[in-house]
Amino acid sequence: MGHEFKHKDLVEICKKEQGFEGIYYNATLLAAIGRNKYLVRYDTRFSDDETRYLTEAVEAEEVRPSFPKNISYTNFVVSDRVEAYVNFAWRVGTVTRKVDPNYYVRLDCNGNEEHCAFYKVRLHLEWENGRWFYPGTGSQSSQASTSEQGAQPASESNQANTVSEEGDQPKNESDQPNPGQ
Repeated sequence: MGHEFKHKDLVEICKKEQGFEGIYYNATLLAAIGRNKYLVRYDTRFSDDETRYLTEAVEAEEVRPSFPKNISYTNFVVSDRVEAYVNFAWRVGTVTRKVDPNYYVRLDCNGNEEHCAFYKVRLHLEWENGRWFYPGTGSQSSQASTSEQGAQPASESNQANTVSEEGDQPKNESDQPNPGQ
């Protein structure tokens, strides 16, 4: 699994089902179910009757920690891989245009181009083997430690970057909150 979650941890869920790929929903972990599942309550998804937050069992591979709070990089350029907060979830996409201070992002999940306020766009990071890393663009797959420089989009670094952890938090990044999380 790479990370042991506990009761009331704030997490993000990315379902592996068709139509949900690259969509991260904020949730609270309620309990472990055996070794490979968790019971979670979503923060923005509701039950069918819309009277309460949706609670469901999810596979461990669909769970990642909440996005690191001290990553606040917002100086994106065209082709940077990002996550945009659209329809109550973080959706992976690519910056297609910048209209200061906002961005247009083409979403991977449906191909739509969305106009997003700068504070609703964050760096796209992947969680793998207990570490955050920036997958970059194209076919880049090498990893470089970013303990001194923080995670940077591929436009500033030609490698996929790992984000050094201290309590799952990258080092040497601004402590500004990223609204919309």
